[in-house]
Amino acid sequence: MAATIPTNGMGLDAGLDIAGGNLTFTTADKGVHLGVTSATAANLMDDYEEGLHAASITDSAGDVTSITLNSSFNQLSYTKIGRQVYVGGTLVISSYSGTWQSDGQCRISLPFTVGDLQDRGGGVTGSVGTYSVDFTSGHAPYLVCSEGNSFATLQVSADNGTGGLCHPSNSAQFYIGLTYMVA
Repeated sequence: MAATIPTNGMGLDAGLDIAGGNLTFTTADKGVHLGVTSATAANLMDDYEEGLHAASITDSAGDVTSITLNSSFNQLSYTKIGRQVYVGGTLVISSYSGTWQSDGQCRISLPFTVGDLQDRGGGVTGSVGTYSVDFTSGHAPYLVCSEGNSFATLQVSADNGTGGLCHPSNSAQFYIGLTYMVA
C-alpha cells in the first residue's frame, strides 16, 4: 500500500511517496541534502543510476575497422552516484579487420562523457589487466580518460619511458576498473 506524505502543516508539500518501505519523490529533479542541516548545493545528492553499457572498441587512427566484441563479454557494468561513475567488467575482442599502426590508440567507450571540470579534475587514469595485447617491452598498460570524451584510451607507461605501443590481437581480453567524474 502506497502512502503519500501530506502537506506538513506549514504549507510545504513534501512530494514524497512511501511504497513497500521505499521513499520515492513524486516529481522529478529532487534530491537529498546529505551531511548538512540546511540546503547547500554542494551536499545535494540528486542522481543515482546503475546499469550495463554496451561497450565498443575503436582505433583512433582508423586503421583497424570492424572490431567485434564477443557477445558474452561486450558490456561494462556501471554505477553512477552523483557525478562519480564507476565502470568495471571484462571485454573480449572476437575479431577485427586491419592492422594496428604505431599512431593508433585503442579506445574503449564509456557510458557517460567525462566531465570538463576545473583544473582538469575530470580526467583520470584507471586500471586495466590484459591478455593477448602486445606492448612495447618493459611497459605497463593503464586507461586514460580525458575531459569531454566518452571513451578511455589504452596507454602504456614505463620508468623514464616516453610511451609505447599497445595493440590488441584477435581474442584480446581487457579487465577494466575505472572511476571518473562527469559534469
